[in-house]
Amino acid sequence: MPKNSKDRPRAWMYASLWLPAVVLGGLLVVTLLMEFVLTWQSHQRIQPINQHIDQMVKLQGVNTELQQELVESLSSEGRFTAQERQQMGRELKTILKAQALLSKDTPALIASAHQALIDVTRRPKEVLIVTLSHLRKAIDLEAHAHQALVAKINRATELELRICAITLVVFPTGAMLLLYLMRRRVLAPLEHLSFLMTLLGRSDYTQASMKSVDPLLRPLTQNYNTMVTRLSELEDEHAEREKKLESQVDFATQALLEQQRSLANAEHLAALGEVMARIAHELRNPLAGVKLALANLRRELAEEPEGKDYTERVNIVVAEIDRIIAVLNAMLDQARHKPEPLTDVNIGRAVADLMTLVRFQIPSQIALTREIPDDLACRLPDAMLRQALLNLLLNAQQAIGDRNGNIAVRAYDDRNMLHLAVCDDGPGFPVDLLESGIRAFVSHRAEGTGLGLSMVQRFARAQGGDVKLSNRDPHGACVTLELPCGNNHV
Repeated sequence: MPKNSKDRPRAWMYASLWLPAVVLGGLLVVTLLMEFVLTWQSHQRIQPINQHIDQMVKLQGVNTELQQELVESLSSEGRFTAQERQQMGRELKTILKAQALLSKDTPALIASAHQALIDVTRRPKEVLIVTLSHLRKAIDLEAHAHQALVAKINRATELELRICAITLVVFPTGAMLLLYLMRRRVLAPLEHLSFLMTLLGRSDYTQASMKSVDPLLRPLTQNYNTMVTRLSELEDEHAEREKKLESQVDFATQALLEQQRSLANAEHLAALGEVMARIAHELRNPLAGVKLALANLRRELAEEPEGKDYTERVNIVVAEIDRIIAVLNAMLDQARHKPEPLTDVNIGRAVADLMTLVRFQIPSQIALTREIPDDLACRLPDAMLRQALLNLLLNAQQAIGDRNGNIAVRAYDDRNMLHLAVCDDGPGFPVDLLESGIRAFVSHRAEGTGLGLSMVQRFARAQGGDVKLSNRDPHGACVTLELPCGNNHV
């Protein structure tokens, strides 16, 4: 904590951009303020100059007129009248009232000149000489005061020029220094952060260095490092979770394979049971006929005197036939099962549920899609329909294998007949399968049992429908279930 306390003022004094920016701004404000004060003072000095010049012109005019009067009086050609003396006196009073004079002694001299003009006790020549003497002194004083004012204004102007020159040198230099500090302390760390952010796309979680980072950018850099640390932790957690998920998928796949093998065995046994039931059904009728013929034969032999021995043999044969018929009836009872009741099945929801179930069994590189109206529903045995669809989806997955692919399920109704197609982009069906049709225990895959499509076909035909096989262009296969649909919209 103390170390951080020592570093903060040092970073503020030497590393931050605030200090040079504040100093440069302060100098700019002070310079502009000084320029304003000097300009205002120059304006205040220059403003009365025009008025002073007007007064000087008037004063000089009075002086010139007095000089002319003096010259005329000396040459005995003119006469300085009382009216002219009053007129010049009024002009001098006007000059005094204007208060535009610069020298503090000038008003007294002009007042003395005015008193001399209105003094009737003196002779005209004496009045002219005394008045001109006072006016000459006043003009000299005002001239010197005017020169001093102009010199002062010149000095202020020169000071302004020096300040402007210093400003032209200091501020570009300060701006260049500020740009250099900004480039070093702000732009360079930002460019480095931008480069590090491009590395995030490559899963490179390198942290940004805190050296030479301006305090303004320090929170941003710290937040970036925190984000990178969290992303690295999440990446590790994701990798661990992915490993666990892969192990779970492997376990589920193994279990599914075991279930598929068990299901194949069960389907095989079911097919065998069906075959045996058909054989039993076909044998039972002729055996019944044979039994009836033996009964007639036994009755005829009973009427013959020597037929007792043959009758006993016939009874043995009839008993054996009864036993065979009993065995066949038992086999038929085992083959018979109560059919599943029909229910209103929402086809889209059933397919969605089934896809959700098999998603964990089908590799991730195989996409599952469906195109089924939301309100499409039919009256069908739900469990058997789902079992048939499961067989078709697993067959499609086995056809695609380890390649990338897609399995699409489409459904629509046409004249109260449900068309439910399962299509894949695998290699397609062999030509001989398309020509010969579906047959039980006939498979075109080395590990196949030949019972999957057979069970689907039995289900479809049991509902009064059928199964159609086709290949897609350029490759792929489609299995279409055509099932009667009791009510197709709910």
